[in-house]
Amino acid sequence: MLEEIEIPRLVVSGLGSGSGKTSISLGLTAALRARGRTVQTFKVGADFIDTSYLAHASRRPCRNLDSWLLGADGVRRSLAHGALGADRVIVEGAMGLLDGHGMVTEASAGKQTDFPGSTLEVARIIAAPVVLVIDAWATGETAAAAALGIKQLDSSGSVVGVILNNVPNDYRRRVIEDAVWSLARMPVLGALPHIQSVRIPELRTGLLPLLQNPHVDAAIEELGDAVARHCDLDLIERLMEASHPARLPSHLRTATPAGDPVRIGVAFDDAFCFYYSENLELLEDAGAEIVTFSPLEDAALPRDLGLIYIGGGISEAFVPKLADNQPFLESLRRARAHQVPVYAEGCGLQYLARSLRTSDGVTHQMAGLIPIDIALEAGTLHSGYRDLSIATASMLGPAGTRLRGHEFHFSHLMPGGACLNPAYTMHDCDGEPLGCEGWTDPLMLASFIHLHFGQEQELAGRLVAAARVSLDRRAQATLTGRDSRSTVPV
Repeated sequence: MLEEIEIPRLVVSGLGSGSGKTSISLGLTAALRARGRTVQTFKVGADFIDTSYLAHASRRPCRNLDSWLLGADGVRRSLAHGALGADRVIVEGAMGLLDGHGMVTEASAGKQTDFPGSTLEVARIIAAPVVLVIDAWATGETAAAAALGIKQLDSSGSVVGVILNNVPNDYRRRVIEDAVWSLARMPVLGALPHIQSVRIPELRTGLLPLLQNPHVDAAIEELGDAVARHCDLDLIERLMEASHPARLPSHLRTATPAGDPVRIGVAFDDAFCFYYSENLELLEDAGAEIVTFSPLEDAALPRDLGLIYIGGGISEAFVPKLADNQPFLESLRRARAHQVPVYAEGCGLQYLARSLRTSDGVTHQMAGLIPIDIALEAGTLHSGYRDLSIATASMLGPAGTRLRGHEFHFSHLMPGGACLNPAYTMHDCDGEPLGCEGWTDPLMLASFIHLHFGQEQELAGRLVAAARVSLDRRAQATLTGRDSRSTVPV
C-alpha cells in the first residue's frame, strides 16, 4: 500500500560546487519564512556542515537525502517524516546537478539516461522540480549553453528554471536572461547581485562550520531580503505547488517497543556535532531516551547510561581542551570498565584512541579505550562513500551484514598499534577493495565511517537492544553482588 505526499517542494542545484546553491537555498528558506511559511530543508548527499546552516535558517532539523546511502525508499521515508508539520520543502543539491557515481546509459531509444547518486536522481525520486543556479560573475551568453545542455540531458523534465547568482551588473543580467530564454527556452526566476557583505567563509573542505561563524544570522537575513527583492517568489511558489505527488512507502518508522526507554548518551558540543538528525530520532523510535553530554565542558558522563554514542565534528582547535578535561576522560574510562557499550564514528574514533598527534606535531593523550595512536595530517583527505561488510559480529549485526557509509577525515594510524578485530571489510562505491576498517569487541564499535541508520530499519534497534542488555546485565550483577563496581555511577 503506497501513499502520496503533495507538499510544495523545490530542489536547488547548480553546475558544480561553488555556484551558490547554499546561498540561494538559505535565501529562499528565509524569504519563505518571512512570508509565514513553515519550511523544511533537506540536503542531497552526506554533508553535515551545509545541513547545520539550513537547519539554522529554517529553525527545523535539516535531513540528508542520499540515494546511495539510503536507496529510493529510504529517501522517500526521510522526505515524508521530515516534511511533517511543514508547508514548503527546500532541498539543496550536491555538487553539480548530474554529478554522482558515473553515468548509466540505456541502449534502447526513448530510455532516460540515469545519473546514479546525483541530485537529479533524488529530484526524480521525490518528484520535485529543480531550479538551476548559475554563477554569473564571469560568464555571459555561455550560461545559455549550460542551461540548454542540462535541459537536453534532463529527460524527465525536472529542471523548470534558472536563478542567476553573483551577477555583477544589470547589463550582464539582461544579456544572460535573454540568452537563457531565447536559446534554452527556460525562464530566469531571479538574479541575485554580488553581495559583498554576506559572510559565509569557505574552507578547503566546504563552508566554515556554523558554530564558528558569528555572522550567520546577519548573512541569512540579508540573503532572504535579496531573494525577496530579486527573485519572483510568487512564480517560484507556484512551481513548487505544481510538484507531482511523491509516492511513499506506507511503513515509515518502526513502532516504539514496549518497556521503559533506555538512556543513550550522545556527545554533543562544539567538538562533536556531526550527526545525521534522523539517527537520533530513529534511536528514540526504537526505545531510547537521548541524553546529551559535553566532553569539552562536563566533568562526568550522565548517570545510568545504557550506551555511549560519540560522533564526528572534532576540530584540531578543540583537541588540547579535550585532552585537558581529565575528569571527563576518567569518567569515560570508568564507563568502559563497567561494561557500558560505546559506539563511535568519524572523529569520535580519534577521541577513543590512546593518543592524537595534531598537525603542529604535539601529541595529546586521549581516552585510551583503543590501543592505537592517530596523527592528523593537513594535506591528505580520506573521503568518499564506502560499501561495508561487517567483519566481526558486533552490536550492529552479525558478520556479513552489508552496510553503506561515508568517510571524511584527515588522519592516519601511527605504527605500533595493537592488533584488533576489524569492524568492517570495505570497498569504495565502485567496488574497489579498500581493506579492513574500524575496531570492535562485544561492547564497542569504533570506525571512521559515518552510518545513516535510515538505510536499514533494524540498525537503531540493534544499538538500543545492546544498551538494554547492558543495563539489564549490570542491574542483575548488582542484585546478585557479583560486581560491586556496577553500583558506581558512570
